[in-house]
Amino acid sequence: MSAKFDHAISEKAFQEIYTNFQLNSIFENVFAFFGMLNEKGFLINLQGKAFEKTNLNPELLSGQKFSETVFWQSSESTSKMLDKSVELAASGTGAKVLLDFRLSSEEKLFVEMNLQPVSEKGEIFFCAYDVTEREREIDYHRQRSEQLLYAAESAEIGLWSWDLTNNHVYSTPKCNELFETSAYDSLIYDSFVNILHPEDRERVETVLHESQMTGKEYNEQFRVIYSEGRIEWISARGKTFLDSEGNPLKMMGVVRKITDQKSAEQDLSRVYDREKKARDEAEEANRAKDFFLAFVSHELRSPLNAILGWSKILLSKKVDEETQKNALETIERSARSQAKLINDLVDSARIASGKLRLEFHPVNLYEIVKTVFHSQKPTAENKNINLTLDSNSENINIFADTGRLQQVFNNLISNSLKFTPDGGEISINIAAQNQTATVTIKDNGQGISADLLPNVFRQFAQGDEGLTTPDRGGLGLGLSIVKILVEKHNGVVAAESAGIGHGSLFKVTLPLLTVDAETLTETESNSEPSDAKLLGGVSILLVEDDVDSREVLGLFLEQCGAAVLSAASAREALDVLQNSAAAALPHVIISDLAMPDEDGYSLISRIRRLPPQFGGKISAIALSAFATNENKQRAFEAGFDKYSTKPFDPDLLIEEILSLVKK
Repeated sequence: MSAKFDHAISEKAFQEIYTNFQLNSIFENVFAFFGMLNEKGFLINLQGKAFEKTNLNPELLSGQKFSETVFWQSSESTSKMLDKSVELAASGTGAKVLLDFRLSSEEKLFVEMNLQPVSEKGEIFFCAYDVTEREREIDYHRQRSEQLLYAAESAEIGLWSWDLTNNHVYSTPKCNELFETSAYDSLIYDSFVNILHPEDRERVETVLHESQMTGKEYNEQFRVIYSEGRIEWISARGKTFLDSEGNPLKMMGVVRKITDQKSAEQDLSRVYDREKKARDEAEEANRAKDFFLAFVSHELRSPLNAILGWSKILLSKKVDEETQKNALETIERSARSQAKLINDLVDSARIASGKLRLEFHPVNLYEIVKTVFHSQKPTAENKNINLTLDSNSENINIFADTGRLQQVFNNLISNSLKFTPDGGEISINIAAQNQTATVTIKDNGQGISADLLPNVFRQFAQGDEGLTTPDRGGLGLGLSIVKILVEKHNGVVAAESAGIGHGSLFKVTLPLLTVDAETLTETESNSEPSDAKLLGGVSILLVEDDVDSREVLGLFLEQCGAAVLSAASAREALDVLQNSAAAALPHVIISDLAMPDEDGYSLISRIRRLPPQFGGKISAIALSAFATNENKQRAFEAGFDKYSTKPFDPDLLIEEILSLVKK
């Protein structure tokens, strides 16, 4: 039964209703309490089941102002709200108010009071519903909601809800923050889309649209770009709620920033990739080792079988002169082949360990290539191959190790002879121009396939498996050694081929010696041109433990006009400085780094601690085979002024010495 009174009733009518026992019983059951007030708010009548829980008879309150009774003293605002509602009802307008009704110091009710005017005198009828359970439930859910919101904010999780019917979005401050919106502004869908990373935008929009159409839950990760350019990763999870007809009503979701987690995942992935790569490399190294041992064993045994076989025949049987000659030639050829294999292996081992040493001198490139040409000529004639040599100059000065360059061109020409059939042609061309000299070896042999060409200088790389040659043996080390030796001469080697059947071309480019040859070698007349003394008047202390390297570099510096003091160790270098008068100290120190007993780093550190009159300020150049940035930085930190790598560049070394002397 509704307790609302939408219109005033007469006092006489009310008295009739009020005195009716049946209606009175209904009021008792429906309302917590009810009664009458005059226009000033004083009680005319008051009754109800609520007073059964009190020690007070409500009839005794007649004549008292209702708002000042004990029931409304839970707070000052409660009685004021009741007075305001009474004034409103007395003015002829009904009033409704939610108040605390105190039954005792320990118990109170939440009541919803309705006040209606019932007479021209301003008398007011009031009734109150007990809504305690309802309000407690509302309060519980409110507190629960506040707790959840607090927990979400504390966990930096954003919450949002989108009423699709009214197109209204509710979002928490943390959610707005993640999408660069003011804390209490409304989050707009377009603003959300615009902040998405361009690479993720289409995917995210597709996922949201699919959720709206199907009610499917989604769980996505995407990037956002903030106005200052910062990029963050966001995780979003939610779903759409549909009505009974499948139309979307509301979307809800949670969002949080996961940039740190993403970074950790990426770091972990990189660590895993590195570990996997290390494992793969270790497995590949084991396979390569097994392959290498099997390969070397086969290549060394092949010529050995021929040697042992023919030796046994010659020792145990009598053969004719022609057979004996063929046997001895086979033994010699097999021995030479085995010697070359062993030399290649030794060179590769030296290169791998960093122990390959080169002795540089001013040399004539033409004479080196000419010597190799004549040594290979008999082999070419035996195969009826036309081997030719051409050069635009017979005086091409370079700074090189003669023996190692001969090895380079021997390997290249031997390679061409191996893959050029009888009756073929091999041309060698030498051309000096500008600041470089180029040696080109071209043949019309089997050529190189496009697949093999990029790896032709790799260790153990050999010709195409489908091709056969009478002299196919070898470890596949020759061309790899060529590349390393050429690069140690500051040169470049390259291979070209149009493919199988179109021959091949190898080109070696080396820097010319820009210092005139007459400044580096003594002439028969002992004459010295005016520019032969580039380092004239410069004294240099050379510290190098390797005898050959010390002699080569010392000779070069002396031929450039420098006065050279040599020391084989750090101890000897310090003795030289100690025994030199202040006026006789060297202008520059050139020191190797890797020396026994005491290395170059320690030496220069000790020198830098000496007083200037004993050499503490002498300029120093580090000369080392190590070219890493770590070695360079360590040398500079120890006290070196310059850093040069072996093999040394003559022009660059002279330039660095002169710059230090001028400084």
